[in-house]
Amino acid sequence: MMIISNILGIILFLFLLWKRLKEDYSYEKIFNFAVLILTGLLIGFLVSKKILPSYWFFIEIIGIAIGFTIGVIKLKFKFIEAFDGVVIGLLPWVTLFFLSDSIKNSALSSFLAFWVSLTCIFLFFLTESHYRRVGFSAVFIAGLFFLIRALISLFSLEAISFSGNLESYISGTVAFGFFLLLYKLSRNKK
Repeated sequence: MMIISNILGIILFLFLLWKRLKEDYSYEKIFNFAVLILTGLLIGFLVSKKILPSYWFFIEIIGIAIGFTIGVIKLKFKFIEAFDGVVIGLLPWVTLFFLSDSIKNSALSSFLAFWVSLTCIFLFFLTESHYRRVGFSAVFIAGLFFLIRALISLFSLEAISFSGNLESYISGTVAFGFFLLLYKLSRNKK
């Protein structure tokens, strides 16, 4: 079940990333960008399995961030446009992951995380329809996603991707960073 959801998640990620970036970049550049992100994710997955398995979610996020940064610099992508594509590309994958875990392990927490992720996808498109600025909805949803993770972890609810006692601090810090970026985007006159 997890293999099927990951394959479907990768396909959705590639499609949504391409759909978001196809007007500004060639398909070769988009594919190379996606490969860098997926390579970063794979390296993060392998490192987390060997070193800190309980922090796998954030180690994989770091791997994605490194692949993203290399791709933006090497392929000369605009940061905010690329971030917008990556967020909407990864959200369905995360949603499928939580759904398959909830089915496989009969985990209520994963089922709730599935609904939170699905709601984030809906809110992404809702905010995008009201705020036309590129990247605004992606940064908002990323911040909201990590804020919800931080709040849920405060109530001692367990989820497959939580990192123990430090979850609320890590997710809260990441959410704060995204909301600072959102403030900067809203103040930008461009």
